[in-house]
Amino acid sequence: MKHVKKILILIVLFFIFIAILFACDVIWKSPPFYNVETNRKLNALIMNMESYEQIWQTHPRPYCYTINSTSGGKAYILGLEHLTDQNHPQFNTIRNIWNEANPSFAFVEGRLGFLCTWLQDPVEKYGESGLVSELAKKRGTTLYTWEPTRNDEVEILMKQFPVEQIAMFYSFRPYFSNIRHGKPENPEKKLQEYLESRTDYDYIRGVFKSWEELDSIWQKDFPEINWRNYSDEQGWPEGYLYEIWNASNLSRGFHLIQAITELVEKGEIVFVTMGVSHAPRIENALKTTIK
Repeated sequence: MKHVKKILILIVLFFIFIAILFACDVIWKSPPFYNVETNRKLNALIMNMESYEQIWQTHPRPYCYTINSTSGGKAYILGLEHLTDQNHPQFNTIRNIWNEANPSFAFVEGRLGFLCTWLQDPVEKYGESGLVSELAKKRGTTLYTWEPTRNDEVEILMKQFPVEQIAMFYSFRPYFSNIRHGKPENPEKKLQEYLESRTDYDYIRGVFKSWEELDSIWQKDFPEINWRNYSDEQGWPEGYLYEIWNASNLSRGFHLIQAITELVEKGEIVFVTMGVSHAPRIENALKTTIK
């Protein structure tokens, strides 16, 4: 009995210790989603990926601009490369604009996983999103991901594409994004991990159960491309994956504009980082929507 009591005490102390680490920002969890109160009609279209491909080689990097609202609010938009090299000058750009902005709200791209600052560096783990998360925590700035929830995004995509193609897209998207940091030792195992984690949502859960199923469809639909070596830096392959990628970006951009506009028009100072393609693509729609 005494032995059981000691174990229970140790378990309680362990959870108290973990709670303290969270409270002291030693361990981070993913930032919450932002719930838009009212969707506004956009006064200009978001640039699609086909149009963006005509300018992507010529626009500045980073791609940064600010937008003022008549309410006194302001948006700082930073389009950045997804990099984890701490010595890259874009990270000083982030710090400098952050200090200038002194924001009340910050948005980052993606769903960041757990991070322990005792063992992991935010920039090395999550690039620009990691740095902004660190800056927000130090200043006490409210932090969100600007992504729509996955279920919301899937519902939008299902109006245009079969669930099998959507599940394919979500399984391969993180693989193609992360391979730029190095090919995994076991591509098949990594794809299986992404399949299980990135399709665990309504409508696409259980559509595929194994990487072999994905591989079989890939070989049939994209026989000239070896997915194990493929990076999204090359662009998405022509066909339904490219079309889903474009539709996904448009839906994400719409949600992002709604979130920024809502806060800025309330007088908030909003700091937003995103992949470099998003910033010029939403620029006209965002500038003409914010009042």
